Amino acid sequence: MHTAMDLSEIILYLDLIKRKGKQPLIDELDMMVYHLDNHDQVKTFYNKIKEHEFRPPFAFYLKTLIHFIEDYEECVSLKNKILATQKNSKRPFTKLFTHQILLCKSEEEALSILQEASDYGLNLDEKLWVSKFDSLENIKKKQEKWKNEMENSEVYNKFSNLYEKFVTMKSSYFKDLSDEHLKNIIVEQQSDERNVITRQINAFTRKIYIKEYAKKMAKGICQLCEEEAPFSDKQGNPFLEVHHIKYLSKGGKDEIGNVVALCPNCHRRIHILEDTEDFKKISSKNFSYLN
Repeated sequence: MHTAMDLSEIILYLDLIKRKGKQPLIDELDMMVYHLDNHDQVKTFYNKIKEHEFRPPFAFYLKTLIHFIEDYEECVSLKNKILATQKNSKRPFTKLFTHQILLCKSEEEALSILQEASDYGLNLDEKLWVSKFDSLENIKKKQEKWKNEMENSEVYNKFSNLYEKFVTMKSSYFKDLSDEHLKNIIVEQQSDERNVITRQINAFTRKIYIKEYAKKMAKGICQLCEEEAPFSDKQGNPFLEVHHIKYLSKGGKDEIGNVVALCPNCHRRIHILEDTEDFKKISSKNFSYLN
């Protein structure tokens, strides 16, 4: 499988599912986690799930998400959230306690967690677990093991179908948005100062909206060679690639005024030749977005 799904696409997919009044399937959630690169992305993803009030089954938390939580308080919060549902029956949620031990910072804390597990009805091996505190290395190994297992699963083999579903939903969504509405969404995302979590989510979400805005404004014409896109994608959209005029790696910003849409050939030309005249030409093109 060569297709990948970045965080901006994952967040948009969750937004589109919410708009349809549906819940993401556990297989979809598992593959989303698989494509996350680090703990910050996991936090952003999890905050989006909570924002939309999705209710994944316990299996998602216990078999997938728990491996990727690297913050002690987040682990405690998730554990308490799940245990609060166990008023009448107490399922053996061993991983919630053992993962908390891996994240705690002292033997004293580890012993306290073991006692809490015992009070809950779980008898964990004290000799095995009391010395495993502050074990981020073990957590990273668990993450790697989970991803390796995922790569050999049926879910992984079906990911291309999931991604195709997302691309179809995304294409339909952006086709229905007017140019002005799309631009207003981007501006609102940039100016939204409600809280840190919202700003983090918007920073990732804005990426995909800016890409779609650039392609919409190009209207199927490469902004370097000024030829039509070489082909259309499966949804019938002219295939162009979005290029940041000033590279993000060199301090460029992910914003409307710093992107152009190029055919694949010109996109490679820009990166390989870095020709001054090409740069001047695409730099002048971005003003059409702003006017």
